[in-house]
Amino acid sequence: MTSELIKQIKGIKQALVNVELSGEDWEEREDILEKLEDVTTYLKDALGKGIEF
Repeated sequence: MTSELIKQIKGIKQALVNVELSGEDWEEREDILEKLEDVTTYLKDALGKGIEF
């Protein structure tokens, strides 16, 4: 399940990257991408410890 969550987050991140944005929208997207990367890192760490979600 955890690896499936990671794959879904990667898909969401790719969809966000594919959208042309500028100004405040671009900055907001960068914040979102950073937070999604944090979630991905957390899930990978948990998976490495044998924790499944």
